[in-house]
Amino acid sequence: MLNRLPTPTQLPPLGLMLDDIGAPSSAAIAKALDVTVRTVERWRYIDQAPRPVELALYWLTRWGQDAAACEAVNFRALQQTELAILRGEVARLRGELARVLAVADFGCANDAAATVSPARPLEQVAPARPVLQVVRV
Repeated sequence: MLNRLPTPTQLPPLGLMLDDIGAPSSAAIAKALDVTVRTVERWRYIDQAPRPVELALYWLTRWGQDAAACEAVNFRALQQTELAILRGEVARLRGELARVLAVADFGCANDAAATVSPARPLEQVAPARPVLQVVRV
């Protein structure tokens, strides 16, 4: 992931990046980056800021946005290819399972025998008999 950061030679100059994001005031930049206005003015004067600041500003420019969008498009294409491969694998495995089930119906120990009818409720099996009671005299 870190290899996707722009190198120092790929970063546009600070002034160009600031112009690209709408030429915000020094006060707005200072507030956003939590530094003093004087610090931002010094960066503007020398047209250079510390690398973390330049990287943060880069992702706000059209070049940073294009790089992020390109990464998203490439990731989507990769995911679609992976999805197609996995769907093909699922289809192949389903076909193989269907073939195995059709050829090798070995049954299980707890399968009902083919000649046995499904179980009926107990009330239907035998009529209720009166219970004989033994009476001692």
